[in-house]
Amino acid sequence: MRRRALAALIAAALSSACGHSGATVAGPSARVSRSSALSPTTAERPAAPVDNAALVAIAAGYRTMCKSPGAAVGVRTSDGRTDFAISGRLAAGIALDRRSQFLAGSVTKLFVAAITYELVAAHRLALADTVDRYLPKWPRGNRITVAMLLGHRSGMGDFGNNFGKQLTDLVLADLGRVFTYDDVLDLVRAVPPVALPGTTYHYSNANYIVLGAILQRVTRTTLGRLIDTRIIEPLGLSRTLYGPDDLAAAQRVVFHGLFDVSGTGTPVDIGTFSRAAALTVDPAGAGIFSSLPDLLTFANALFGTNTLINAAARTELARSVSTLTAKDLLLSGRFAIEGHGGASPGAQTIVAYDRTSATTVAVWCNRLDPGANELLASVVAAKKTFALAVARGRRPPRP
Repeated sequence: MRRRALAALIAAALSSACGHSGATVAGPSARVSRSSALSPTTAERPAAPVDNAALVAIAAGYRTMCKSPGAAVGVRTSDGRTDFAISGRLAAGIALDRRSQFLAGSVTKLFVAAITYELVAAHRLALADTVDRYLPKWPRGNRITVAMLLGHRSGMGDFGNNFGKQLTDLVLADLGRVFTYDDVLDLVRAVPPVALPGTTYHYSNANYIVLGAILQRVTRTTLGRLIDTRIIEPLGLSRTLYGPDDLAAAQRVVFHGLFDVSGTGTPVDIGTFSRAAALTVDPAGAGIFSSLPDLLTFANALFGTNTLINAAARTELARSVSTLTAKDLLLSGRFAIEGHGGASPGAQTIVAYDRTSATTVAVWCNRLDPGANELLASVVAAKKTFALAVARGRRPPRP
């Protein structure tokens, strides 16, 4: 999700959407599951459980608003308890459950950012390092720093965020094409700049594609291997896969979603399409398949603990990398939200952490209609899930 004031874009839609989804009665296709984490975060006393029926209603309303075959919401509370609600299915005859995998889109950038801060802490990289140190002769590379790439302040033009152009020009021509990282760097290099380095915020996947190249030059390994060894394996993310490095495994992921491939207004199920071109054309701005439990584990570790990065890096992460605030999720000032949204063909997702309550929320549905309000349904679902999770602590005391 781009860093922008969502409240102004979706306030009118939200007023009607909240009323509709809040009144939804969960049918037999909506269900809830609960588990308890082995290592709870710091909490002085166990919190009250999340209201199951209300969580199921959020999932059902989310699916209705997304107009998707399926939808899922998950929440991790401060005591380590996780709750999930599922509505619908992946596709006709294909079940959906809490372990189902989906395209996480730009949430991938959080993985890349985490590795960057780890390397900075290890003194293998510095935020002030310029791009030309690692990519000689990169346009304006002597003025663009690692910090600017992390915070989308390099001035590089938009790449990979216009689904219509990207799919038509780069992907649909040959769905099975495998772009090398150098191929993608050439595509990014050809995009005209939009501003002088460091002068303004402009969200572009180009920043993270270049950053991913730098990480690989520094470590002399692939981005997928870095994600595996530094995040997936340490956190035990058994349902998370970096697709560009293992296209065969990515093709085997059972994922179905609706996307308007032809641009005619009629979405189709892209589940059986080849994923090679779509994954490799944006190897650091997207590329991750994951599940709700894995995203909750990852986001809690990243934003709420020192497991991956230290406290100073987490402060920088919240300031420069997070694209979500309480205002973006239409929550009150009592929340301190950090996180990221992801939009991919056939999927939309939001993963976010509230520092005030140490609550993590992840939501996704399997349809995307690109546009200014493409994540509206996910914004509403995340907002309601946070409000529900935090409200559980306000129950009146027993007499």
